[in-house]
Amino acid sequence: MFLLCYNESVLLPHAVNHYKKYLPSCKITIYDNESTDNSVDIAKSLGCSVVSWSSNNYMDDFKNMYIKNTCWKSIEHGWVIVGDMDEFLCVTEENLLEEFIKGTSILRVRGLNMIGESELLDLSDIDILSIKKYKDWPSESKNMCFLCDKITDMNYTPGAHECNPQGNIVFSSDEYINKHMSVLGLKFIINKYINRFKRTTLMRSYRFAIHYTDNIDSITESYINDLKTCSILE
Repeated sequence: MFLLCYNESVLLPHAVNHYKKYLPSCKITIYDNESTDNSVDIAKSLGCSVVSWSSNNYMDDFKNMYIKNTCWKSIEHGWVIVGDMDEFLCVTEENLLEEFIKGTSILRVRGLNMIGESELLDLSDIDILSIKKYKDWPSESKNMCFLCDKITDMNYTPGAHECNPQGNIVFSSDEYINKHMSVLGLKFIINKYINRFKRTTLMRSYRFAIHYTDNIDSITESYINDLKTCSILE
């Protein structure tokens, strides 16, 4: 499993706990984009391997794309998950064994944007793994889990929202939920968006990452609307 990271000290422990709960045998490698917080120390303390990479302190979706397309190439056998730190794919080892028996090589995924109500930046007042409120989020319906034995290339585009996989392509008949842990509280999302807005000047010139903004009123309005219009996960 490969997760990309930049200053994810809040979400990182939750992501690792999620995947160790669902996939206790998994090995997690964190591709860290020179975080300035203690993400690396947290990752190592939780048993993750860490690979450091540089983008000169700005978000570079092209380098992210390259990493996601190549980080798994040294693995010869088994299921691979490639994602961002806020993407919590809900699939178990039993599910993967069943899909292997069926001949599946890529999981079909349904993306959900999870809506949390934390009042704190560190999310310590909520259990994010128990959040039930959500909105369907097709852009997070990513082909992020695949059997590397049968896949030669994934050919992700920037953001990995789309791809053109090559190899023996058999999509699962079942659909697995990807919980996008982004909108977890107003203070959290304001802080996240403002910090990412500062790092996305180059990407926005390519029309990538254009959803990030430093307009607090706009972020607040969107969050309130999400709470009003969300559904409840059964």
